[in-house]
Amino acid sequence: MNGTIILVGVPDTGKTNYLARLWEALRGGLGSLVCPTPPDNIKYVEDALGHVLQGSFAPRSNKNIGESRSDVRITVVTEDGNENTETNLLIPDVTGELWKKAVETLEIPDQWMSDLQAASGAMLFVRVLSDQIVAPLDWITARGILRGVLSLPRDQNGAPTQVVLCELLRFLELSLKPHPDGSMPRIALVVTAYDLLDPAMAARGPSQYLEQEFPLFAGRLRDAAGLSIRAFGASIVGGDLTIDEAFRNEFLGGDISRSGFVVVEQEAAIIKIPDITAPLAWLVQGERWGR
Repeated sequence: MNGTIILVGVPDTGKTNYLARLWEALRGGLGSLVCPTPPDNIKYVEDALGHVLQGSFAPRSNKNIGESRSDVRITVVTEDGNENTETNLLIPDVTGELWKKAVETLEIPDQWMSDLQAASGAMLFVRVLSDQIVAPLDWITARGILRGVLSLPRDQNGAPTQVVLCELLRFLELSLKPHPDGSMPRIALVVTAYDLLDPAMAARGPSQYLEQEFPLFAGRLRDAAGLSIRAFGASIVGGDLTIDEAFRNEFLGGDISRSGFVVVEQEAAIIKIPDITAPLAWLVQGERWGR
């Protein structure tokens, strides 16, 4: 594949932290893909990686990281160096808050639209147990609001998350272009902080997580006939650095190349692999990935 892949996600979906860990894997040759030539402007990704290497996640409101943002393009190739797989990973200078605003206003600036229309693949993020997830109103609450008996819940900050995800999917569906060989655009749905799921739910796989937590969005995914979509679970270090002190100490004393995992669904099996680049590799290689 020769083309562009774009990263998309609203606030607190784990884009920056995943990107930091992905960059470590790409530059270190720790997965299916490598970066043969370092990009010119990678500072904000390096800043985020600095947090991870010091045993903490990059905070959403980090001022230094925010000020060092700019469009970043990372050229990746398969580990065997096959030039036919050369692909640009585009990280646009668009924060989660701006993606959220685009959904709320149903408007995308011209430059964003140009980026989307130039891409034939995307990574769309959602994070487990994010405090930014807005649940849909139940029928009883909704009826009370409409009758003026109840007011909106205090934590009802904007449209339900699954509605926002549906709208982001619509943006991608209308904008992404087919691959040069005529195959459909590909979207990797990355469920981040997968290590926070209870073992029973995690064992069912990321698609079942989406089905349970965002049923409207899961239904919309099945209806996206013009897209090739695959769900992945991801944990950039394999545990929680913020509340598990024992895990944090173990992580700091270990090798980052041995930390983190991606969960993939292959036929009827749910498989955990150490390759953090797997969602991107699938976007680059399509069904040839993993063979």
